[in-house]
Amino acid sequence: MVERIIENNISTSPEPVSLKVNEKIMEQMKNVSLCIINNHNKGNGFFVKIPYKTKFLPVLITTNHVINQDDILNNNSISLFLNNGEITIKLDKNRLMYTNEKLDITIIEIKENDHNLNIKCLELEDEIIKYFKQNKKENLDYLNNLYLNESIYLLNYPQDKNLFVSYGKLLDLNNSVITHNCNTKKGTLGSPILLLNNQKLIGIHNGNSKQYKYNKGRLLIYSIIEFSKIKNNLLIMDKEGKNMIMNYMIGELDVKKDEKDIRIINSFEESNKKYKYNSDNEYENEKEIKDNCIIFINDELNPFSYFHKFKKKGKYTILYIFKNNITKTNHMFSGCSFLTKIDLSNFNSNKVTNMNSMFEGCSSLININLFNFNTNNIKDMSWMFLRCKSLRNINLSNYNTNKVTNMSGMFYECSSLKYINLSNFNTNNVNDMSDMFRGCSSLTNINLSNFNSEHVINMRDMFRGCSSLIYINLSNFNTNNVNDMNDMFRGCLSLKEENIITNDERILNESKHKFWI
Repeated sequence: MVERIIENNISTSPEPVSLKVNEKIMEQMKNVSLCIINNHNKGNGFFVKIPYKTKFLPVLITTNHVINQDDILNNNSISLFLNNGEITIKLDKNRLMYTNEKLDITIIEIKENDHNLNIKCLELEDEIIKYFKQNKKENLDYLNNLYLNESIYLLNYPQDKNLFVSYGKLLDLNNSVITHNCNTKKGTLGSPILLLNNQKLIGIHNGNSKQYKYNKGRLLIYSIIEFSKIKNNLLIMDKEGKNMIMNYMIGELDVKKDEKDIRIINSFEESNKKYKYNSDNEYENEKEIKDNCIIFINDELNPFSYFHKFKKKGKYTILYIFKNNITKTNHMFSGCSFLTKIDLSNFNSNKVTNMNSMFEGCSSLININLFNFNTNNIKDMSWMFLRCKSLRNINLSNYNTNKVTNMSGMFYECSSLKYINLSNFNTNNVNDMSDMFRGCSSLTNINLSNFNSEHVINMRDMFRGCSSLIYINLSNFNTNNVNDMNDMFRGCLSLKEENIITNDERILNESKHKFWI
């Protein structure tokens, strides 16, 4: 507890400080709104009320090095050492939370139920508050001229836990980056930067440059502006300054039973544990998805889990946010049998190479939006929609399949599928088309006139069970390299020979076996 400020806890000022100003700072330090944060990286944090919509919101501010996205997304508890004791706050999903790796800052809303937080918040500098009150926002460059060469000071708790104040000057301002010469000690990361003339807050100290022997900070107004853009109680900016929430999928679930664990994303490992399977299968992208995926259910942040217990029946919206671009989505939603709709139009799939069994067993899936889905690097699309029995149409007209080698079982048992647009499919490199449309019993017409089957070696059961099929265009098919095309048309009971458009004798011969069921 701070009872008095002793002389050796005050750094030498680069210029004289008036007695009146010094007294104000001493008084401020006795009622300090500063804390030490005991986390994986120790540092300082401070409390301030910032503009948010129509009110001033009490928040804790520190650096991204001290509290980062992993702490927030894992709902970690954070220990704070204040001048009147030590407390713990939990980073729960009901708080407004913002972290920005590029700006190296984290802002956490302080709630009324954070008991024992008997604090007096620091005051934001007047020009910052004025900026938010203006109807027409000025360019922030004017602040650089306003604060440049101003005398400043830092309030900080070094690792020895003795409150320390250091004076200096703001030497340079480049956008949000502050260069200053206040004396700092080890453990002062996250200290507030205040103007000497009015003891009001303008920035945060976040490091130093040993090479050039100066200290660095950030002007807070930039982060407060970003904080005001929060949706779903969370805003996370990556090291490139991009909003991680821009990389996402949106799904809808229709939960028929209450109090039931329902699979919302797939894991071989978790499935094996839950259902006591003995399997040696390796779910090769499991760690990549788990480490990068954030899940919201009806706008509430949830700790990552493969299963969720829904408390009551009904329809739910589920948001899957990805911190980084992932490389494999194979089996990603396998067995998510309550998923009725999924929109992947905002999912960054630039680096994805494997989509094998991505929606396998999504038996309730009715609608899927793949409009902006980037498939430029996909090599494996096998069993992608296996047993999506409720899916009525799929528009894959924008799919780039130049690199795909395996399309086996891609639409296997999509028994409600009435229309499929494959007009842009490039199959130049595909070698396996076995079971591709097997069991698509509602399809009446498949136009594959642009398909190149030159490198295909397996067409076994390709159209087997397409019992409603009355017309098929295979005019470009070449089966010279096919080793197996057994039962290619078995069960295609509605298909007449004159409605099979082809010049390939092997296809015509195989079509004669369509009645073998």
